[in-house]
Amino acid sequence: MQRSQSKYCSPQCQHEAAKIKDGMSNQERHRRKRGRTKQGTPEFVERIRATTSAAMLRPEIQKKIHAPRASLVDAHKAKISDALVGKMPKNMMYGNRYPNIQSGHYENSKGTMFFRSKWEANYALFLDYLVKVGEIKLWEYEVDRFVFEQIQFGNRSYLPDFKIHNNDGTIEYHEVKGYMDGGSKTKLRRMEKYYPDIKLVLVDSQFYNDIKKKLGRTLNFY
Repeated sequence: MQRSQSKYCSPQCQHEAAKIKDGMSNQERHRRKRGRTKQGTPEFVERIRATTSAAMLRPEIQKKIHAPRASLVDAHKAKISDALVGKMPKNMMYGNRYPNIQSGHYENSKGTMFFRSKWEANYALFLDYLVKVGEIKLWEYEVDRFVFEQIQFGNRSYLPDFKIHNNDGTIEYHEVKGYMDGGSKTKLRRMEKYYPDIKLVLVDSQFYNDIKKKLGRTLNFY
């Protein structure tokens, strides 16, 4: 007795039988019914090329093509910022988790310098004052990186904020930290372990606020 395919043939068997019949798979047959073409075929490539050519002639596209790239980048950044308003934490939108953390370019005795926070910029003014009154010889910003060769993962290096040259020829490093997160704590512990001879001074919020209270106005803190 002859058995019909629809009752006894598996779905895969039916698919192969239909493909042999007209040379198309079920997916191709479905696309044909809906007026679609398979990606990569000459018909598909030609349709995309025609659509792209038509889009390139639109006035708004021509305006973007001939606009200076800088203006396009600024417009894109503004669009992203507008889209994020009210949707993300303030520190993720502007990079300012706390009011004092304002990265940017600030003036000091060395000219205009980029600092990662306003606290660092103000501490540079304080160090300028120490140089002026003869307490230290000079200071540098983010010049020496300490690598933890024994560590394979995680925090494998540390870049202190300020390098201080004392009048007696000794060197010490100052780290400005208004807030101590987990990564910062790990770096300081590893500095103590792998570089025990390096003197590191932590300028925490109490230390910084004391300086600001006593000398902030005099030194024109930002």
